[in-house]
Amino acid sequence: MKSIGIIEGGWFYKDLSDPIFQIQTTPSTGPFAGFQQRQPINGRKAHITGIEFAWQQHFTFLPGLLNGVGVSANYSYTTSQAKFPIDPNTGNPTRADSPALLRQAPNNWNFDTTYDKGPISARLGLTHNDRNIFFYNFQDGADLGIKGPNGDVYYYPHTQVDAQVSYRIPRGHGVHFIVSMLNLNNEVFGFYQGSEQYPIQREYYSRTISVGLRWTSGSGDVK
Repeated sequence: MKSIGIIEGGWFYKDLSDPIFQIQTTPSTGPFAGFQQRQPINGRKAHITGIEFAWQQHFTFLPGLLNGVGVSANYSYTTSQAKFPIDPNTGNPTRADSPALLRQAPNNWNFDTTYDKGPISARLGLTHNDRNIFFYNFQDGADLGIKGPNGDVYYYPHTQVDAQVSYRIPRGHGVHFIVSMLNLNNEVFGFYQGSEQYPIQREYYSRTISVGLRWTSGSGDVK
């Protein structure tokens, strides 16, 4: 695009054989009945497909100080299905449905507002990840179904605001003063089971602010 800009798009598909799943089950018979157990297992197959878009633009055509403004954004949507292994005792799948792959969030996106002009470089970023399965727990016939209190364990959806400002010190021979600010909105981290009405844990870490100097030489950066 004119000035400094780019738009990208793509589609992908991956077919997986013998994927490894970390599952949690609760035996109903035998000496360990009622206890929870976790184990890695090989599934029959899985696939994942998705689309990706990205846009980056510096608005150098704007007047005065505004021509240092820019944006950087990307978005992806993915969907997946995993087939659980066959139970040798029954000849049926150990789980009849086809859940998403672990850690596969349907919607993921980032949006950054940038500013680069003279000695100042600044970023304000917004990042989002949808809920995704942390580990499999659901068993066919569980009370209230897959969204009940015995469903799979999920990460909460996560939307976080971060910022960074860098100032190049005049006559500083490549020295920059930097302020980084993470998780400005104090977003929640945690897990729930089946649906959000059955929380397991919720954690808040507040904001992380760091201040420092960075020296940029011809051979790279030293912080």
